[in-house]
Amino acid sequence: MRHGLRRAFAVVVIVLFSTSSALPCTRVLWSAGDGQVFVGRTQDWTEKASSAFRIYPRGIERKGAVAENPHKWTSKYGSAVLSAYDIGTHEGVNEKGLSAHALYLAVEAAFGERDPKREAIGIMQWVQYYLDNYATVAEAVEAQESFTFQIEPLILPNGYPTLVHVSLSDKSGDSAVIEYIDGKARIYHDKRFTVMTNEPTYDKQIENLKQYRTFGEDKPLPGERTPTDRFVRAAYYANGLPTPASREEGAAFMFSVIRNVSVPFGLGDPDRPNVASTIFRTVQDLTRGRYYFESTYAPNVIWIDYAKLDFSKGMPEMELQVEKKIFSLDDDVTSQLAKAKPFMFGMNKR
Repeated sequence: MRHGLRRAFAVVVIVLFSTSSALPCTRVLWSAGDGQVFVGRTQDWTEKASSAFRIYPRGIERKGAVAENPHKWTSKYGSAVLSAYDIGTHEGVNEKGLSAHALYLAVEAAFGERDPKREAIGIMQWVQYYLDNYATVAEAVEAQESFTFQIEPLILPNGYPTLVHVSLSDKSGDSAVIEYIDGKARIYHDKRFTVMTNEPTYDKQIENLKQYRTFGEDKPLPGERTPTDRFVRAAYYANGLPTPASREEGAAFMFSVIRNVSVPFGLGDPDRPNVASTIFRTVQDLTRGRYYFESTYAPNVIWIDYAKLDFSKGMPEMELQVEKKIFSLDDDVTSQLAKAKPFMFGMNKR
């Protein structure tokens, strides 16, 4: 697709997204006490996205998935991620306990006009870039402030643009949200920023939260599917969780919050395709190195113990197609990760 036509098509899709009132996805960070830190996430979408666990060792040589002037780097840390559509990483955690999640910000996100004189990475590599290079949120935020390369959005196989923002978390409980608005990164870095959904921009979400009971004023807890309502409910329920008696109980408590802000099947809107049902939920135990996955198409929860994996340079990449195989999986599936070919990140066709 030629550059001008692709840009015009993206504009049409963005207009479609901007006419809707909700674009579901929620991320919640919870410092549970006794050093326990969990991150939960709902992935809400119009269809299954071929989600798969992918394991990357240290020392992988990467190149930006762009047609011109790609940025290059070598992964410093190994990571366990979930890939989407077999073209990129939409969430994951590295061996040091840095976690990253990409969620839609379809109305406001704007990465700027592509300048071929500048290096760039594909947007489906954005999460992976943090996981490859940084051990903590503070390190990633400091580096982000001096990034010289661009991030190029991608048109997904279903025709939607990848207009997203990213949350970062680590096992100290630190948190950051990074949004590109008018081509420039806005960084919100504070341990208090434990929840992220979608529109509006993060500063407006924080201001909206202050109107509600326990957060400043006295408005009652909202119950709609909108990103602002889900933001308030997730913050409220996570704030009230008790200290878990075990790692398993902590994961269950985190699931209880993200299930509360999920969108059931049958409540999508055919006239607004981005008002979608939850297709999966994940919980990362950053303290002990466990990564849970729950498909909403199946009744079982499975997990990998990534703390037990060997991320040494030279080890093969590993994969488990969890979404395709979910009905045959149960409990701990770490041993079912299998050697895979090197992953190829997707890029826009020229």
